[in-house]
Amino acid sequence: MREAAPRPPRAACARRISSLVSAVLRAAPWVACGLVVAGSLLPVLWPLLTSLRAEEDYVRSTWGLPWPPTLSNYAEVFREGGFLRYYLNSLLLVPLAATVATFLAAACGYALARVKARWAGALFFVFLAGLMVPPHVALIPLRHLCRALGVFNTLLALAFPYIAFALPVSVFIFRGFFAGLPRELEEAARIDGAGELRIFLEVSLPLSAPAAATVWILNFVTMWNEYAFALALIDSPRSMTLPLGLDSFAGPYGSRIPVVCAGICVAVVPAFVAYAVAQRHVIRGLTAGALK
Repeated sequence: MREAAPRPPRAACARRISSLVSAVLRAAPWVACGLVVAGSLLPVLWPLLTSLRAEEDYVRSTWGLPWPPTLSNYAEVFREGGFLRYYLNSLLLVPLAATVATFLAAACGYALARVKARWAGALFFVFLAGLMVPPHVALIPLRHLCRALGVFNTLLALAFPYIAFALPVSVFIFRGFFAGLPRELEEAARIDGAGELRIFLEVSLPLSAPAAATVWILNFVTMWNEYAFALALIDSPRSMTLPLGLDSFAGPYGSRIPVVCAGICVAVVPAFVAYAVAQRHVIRGLTAGALK
């Protein structure tokens, strides 16, 4: 009879199990990151790939690849008369409103960080209280107010709420940034005879470029994607912004998913480009004032 093979020592088995567990633990974070990245890319890749597919190809297989790819859906988007108007309305309104909100927030944040007065802290908490107010509670009052002021169905009806509701978080970021700036530069400017306005415009504001880029990008993306105010304050197709226009655009094309996906892909380009250009400033601006 053949002798039974000797069993491996318990110590060797324990080492193998330990090394296997260690390998699994080392791989687990990478697997989790891969799943998160895949889940984040899917909502981006699926509309992009679908927009490059013909209607007949999409009907045969919802999850297929675009082969052969086609740009006819994008041509159909721009042939639709209202889409370009919606796009231009958003391009006119959103950058201007984001810029005005950023400048006003910078001025308020500078004053709250530098003015030594009892009311400065109370006023700062008033701005913070704006973060706790849901914007949607103001939709009906704003609709009646815009009708009374004669700006209903115009881009001005959206500009004022966009700027007002962007101020609380913007002032919060700027105040933290200015509070972390050294005062020596401002004192040197005062010695040279500069007033507070000149110090703000020529010294403090240029130094706040990271915070300004962060605030502008956050406001731009929020305003670009805003839907509720546009729905409540705009009824005329001539003044519709892109999110509201996409909703009406999807109506006649609701059964033509590739065309709708092409419209979505065109709509996200400005926000994507704006964030890609200024992304290196975003983290610096968000963490401004966190450390002293």
